Amino acid sequence: MTDFWNNRACLVTGGAGFGGSHLVAELVERGAEVTVLDRADPTTAPVADLDVLEHVRYVRGDICDAELVATVLAESGVDDVFHVAADPIVAHSIADPFPVLESNVRGTYTLLEACRLAAKVPQFVFASSGAFYGDNFDPEPIPETQAAGPATSLYGPSKAAAEMAVRGYGLTFGMRYGVCRFMNTYGPGDRHGSRLVPRALAQLAGGLAYDFGSRDDGSTRLDFLYVGDMARAYMSVAEHLAAGGEETVFNFGSGTLTSVRDVAERLSVAYDGTEREPIFSGHRTGPPRQKRLEVSKAESVLGWTATTSLDDGLAATAAWYRATMPAAVS
Repeated sequence: MTDFWNNRACLVTGGAGFGGSHLVAELVERGAEVTVLDRADPTTAPVADLDVLEHVRYVRGDICDAELVATVLAESGVDDVFHVAADPIVAHSIADPFPVLESNVRGTYTLLEACRLAAKVPQFVFASSGAFYGDNFDPEPIPETQAAGPATSLYGPSKAAAEMAVRGYGLTFGMRYGVCRFMNTYGPGDRHGSRLVPRALAQLAGGLAYDFGSRDDGSTRLDFLYVGDMARAYMSVAEHLAAGGEETVFNFGSGTLTSVRDVAERLSVAYDGTEREPIFSGHRTGPPRQKRLEVSKAESVLGWTATTSLDDGLAATAAWYRATMPAAVS
């Protein structure tokens, strides 16, 4: 949409984090008036890497604070809420589930209720996850119509519960909403060492053994989506809603399965041109996990496709890491 984003008021929850910061940068680039609500210190969060803080209103606080959320909505006259705030680390949901449920579920309800009661009810774009579908071993792409699946942690159920809240508020109160289910997103700014790409880069930068532990034997095949393509996906959903499009759920991914071993091998070359043999010491006890999403709905309805190849995305991520992160990482 020509000039659609110019001066459009947007609230990005979790906008200091990895995915949220790239969305914020894209919105700023397109001329939107952006408010970020995040409990992180912006000077040490991924958003600090993108040189956008002077162009946004930054509110440091918790989305579970109903009074604060209501005030932010009232003061900013928000047109679009992009609800990205969440605890996305699977290990956290296993070690200490309640804070994850508090953030991912209660925070979503708090935000939805504030939007419902606002004098100007904004559009609501929600960051869900491919974890909604649970574990998967079938290489065929998963359509949006597939039900929530069994999971091995509380992260997937927390996103499914939050998503149901979004859809429930939409159906009950007529709120305009869109749900974005994303597959494994990677790119510059991701510092979460529990994830494949940041872990690999930390080991490469620190001169450590290229060892990925016992969680996997390297055969797991997943759909990897570059963070810039994710940012465009959020915005395409908001544009769709503003044009009168149906409130619905969209899958987003590259549509391609790649093994975690293959990603690690490519990333080594992207980092410094060296071929390394990644160490995966897990033992396979059954068929390998495989998960990719059916993305034809996003293509046909939104005109969205992933435009960044895996090799280009890994090269951009490696270049960012070399330029930004300290060499000594454990």
